[in-house]
Amino acid sequence: MQRLVIRLGSTSHDPIHWLVYSDDEKEIIASGRLNDESELSSLNEHSENSHVTCLAPASSLYLTNVTLPANASRKALSAIPFMVEEELCSDISKMFFAQGKKLGDNIQIAAIEKEKLKAWSNTLSDAGIFCNVLIPDSLCLPESDSISVLALENEILVKFPDNQCIQGESEWVLPLVMNIADEKELRFACLSEIPQWSDTEKTDFNFDNLPMKLLLDGAQSIPLNLFQGEFAVKRKANPTWDKWKIAASLAIVALCVNLILKTSELNELKAERAEIRQQMQVKIKEGFPELNRVANIRRVLSREITKLEQGGGNLSMLAMLSRLGGAFESSGVKPQTIKYDSRRSEIRIQSVAQNFEALETFRRDAQSLGFEVEQGAINNRGSEVVGLITVRG
Repeated sequence: MQRLVIRLGSTSHDPIHWLVYSDDEKEIIASGRLNDESELSSLNEHSENSHVTCLAPASSLYLTNVTLPANASRKALSAIPFMVEEELCSDISKMFFAQGKKLGDNIQIAAIEKEKLKAWSNTLSDAGIFCNVLIPDSLCLPESDSISVLALENEILVKFPDNQCIQGESEWVLPLVMNIADEKELRFACLSEIPQWSDTEKTDFNFDNLPMKLLLDGAQSIPLNLFQGEFAVKRKANPTWDKWKIAASLAIVALCVNLILKTSELNELKAERAEIRQQMQVKIKEGFPELNRVANIRRVLSREITKLEQGGGNLSMLAMLSRLGGAFESSGVKPQTIKYDSRRSEIRIQSVAQNFEALETFRRDAQSLGFEVEQGAINNRGSEVVGLITVRG
């Protein structure tokens, strides 16, 4: 099998490096440099007989590691853009967030502008090159306890021991890397000749591989592919097969239409019933957190409501909440959790509000209704405040 690796440029005018390697013959078949992406179609012949891997300049994206909550759900993964928003200079709605392999509670993330990713995909497609793998170039450097450094013309690729990467022109990258090495007392692993390199005392040199061959080898073990999700690349099907596929699909639809008409209504009713029951279970759990999964919803609700209505003290929980309705509405305070102590006629409410003034407004309104109100700890949560309020009847 042959493998073709292509390192794309940050702009359409940047040079493009490439290399073809034969796994069977264990040797480099061809390699070279294109002046810009307009010459990319010249690699079309190589790409037809090779597995193609493309590399993206690390300077065109933002690489970071995100620590997730234990046993994070899909909802937590979808919140990743907001977790790194403050580290980015761009609007996250215009960014695509590619996810690498999750190791424990950590996951590697690459944030890149959607327009940039779309441009690379279109460039490859226009050149007639099928590639469904796009990896940040510096990430393909070998893992090491040292700082790995590689030069491609005047550009320097750098990978740190914690897998953080940078890439850019040698004039600013080399001084930056030298300072980081001094601060963290790290050695260097220099993987290609760098004319400007001066620190030989703390450097291990290894020029066994051509830069593009070294990057190709490293790309095989990188789990972070930028072409994923909405940017996943699929090979175009044979046009002849597409025609037969349409005909076959129509035939299957014609044979199954009667069955679908008879069963669709029943399936819709079952789905609606299941959804409603699920919503009821969620609401019951919110209102009565001490209950386990409820089998007979009507009987359990009747029993719990009766308990609340017959609660001890001067006022029941339902009566207190009913009277506090106006205070909640006028202040904009929203209860998140409610705990009721029937012996003390006391409700402990974990609440969220827009600001501290809203919590104070709720306290005054509740006191004007004859309730005793105590405020517990109040904390900021983003643009909102969260506080514990104790109300006694």
